[in-house]
This record gives sequence, C-alpha cells and structure tokens, in this order.
Amino acid sequence: MFKVLGEVVFHVANEVLSNQEEDTWFDLWDYIVSQCKTHFEKAVYIFQSLTMMLHDMDILIPLIDILLPEINARLQLLQVEDNSCWVLAFVGAFCAAIHLVEVTSHADSVKEITLKMIDSVRELVERGGMEVGVVRRAFRDLEKIVKKQVKWYSTSDYRFVKGLLSRLYAIKAMKMESRILLWRINVIVERGVHDDLKE
Repeated sequence: MFKVLGEVVFHVANEVLSNQEEDTWFDLWDYIVSQCKTHFEKAVYIFQSLTMMLHDMDILIPLIDILLPEINARLQLLQVEDNSCWVLAFVGAFCAAIHLVEVTSHADSVKEITLKMIDSVRELVERGGMEVGVVRRAFRDLEKIVKKQVKWYSTSDYRFVKGLLSRLYAIKAMKMESRILLWRINVIVERGVHDDLKE
C-alpha cells in the first residue's frame, strides 16, 4: 500500500543521515509523530522503512515512546478489524524493539512489546483461520525487514531476534508453513551476523 513511499523515504533518509554526524532529519520524525494516531498505517510503515542503523537516541526514543501505545493498541486482538493494520503493528513493534534493545532505560518496554507480539500471534494462531492470511504475511514482512537490518546487528540484537524467533516457533498450534518462515528468518540472522558477535 505504501511501498513506493517507504522506498523513497528510505533512500532520502539514508542520504540525509549519512551526510550528517547525527540523525537530525527533524521533519521526518515530526511527521511520524504527528501521523501516528490519525494515519497509523502510513506513520508506522515509514518508521519500519528506516532499516538503517539509527544513532540519535535523543530523537529516536521519544518517537518510539509515542509510537508504542499506538502499536500496542493495534496488536490487541479485540480490535483486529483490519488485517493489514495488525501486520504493520507487528512489524512496527519489532522495529521499535530492535532499536531499543541496547537502551537499558527501556528494557521493560522491549520485554513488554515482545510479549505482546508473541501473545498476539499465539491468539491469532489458536483462533484458527487467521494464521494463513495474517500471521504469515507478518512473518514474510518481518523476513524482508531482517534482511535489510541484519548487517548492523550487534550481539544484543542477535540474541533478541533469536529469542523472539524461538518463542514464536514454540507456539504449539502453529502450522508448518509458518514455522518455515520463522526458520528462514533464523537462517538470515545466522548467515548475516558475524560469528564473533554470536557469543
């Protein structure tokens, strides 16, 4: 739906952020914040399109703090009316968590959002009929994101992704096709992260 927009934002952001010492494209951060309540899908898609390593935590953390309640609300299964919105929330939750993994002040936020992601997938899988169209789509989108991010993963990022995949894989009612998608993401992580960072 917002694929072209996401690609344009990524390329412009990559150019702007790589030519400055800090991640100071304030207009982009302001836009995401201003849109996250009224145009959640667009805001979170732009956010998850920023697959490069982002360094300016003074800007990133307040942005994520504003996005997380909106993401959490859309992971709640009682409100799953729009499948694409749930998929964006799931992948947006992952992107938020991966940027916060090494921020000690937000360890509880990472734990909370991770548990919500896992619980939400579990409920959709157990509900029946939702796994094929929704959960697998989220896993395919997650695979694309991890492919783009993996080159900058640290040891903490590696452990986080491996732990998340392991807990998702352990959901008992999940079908083999969904597990294969998780396995493929695991392969990407194993191949993309240097062995020295896996200890």
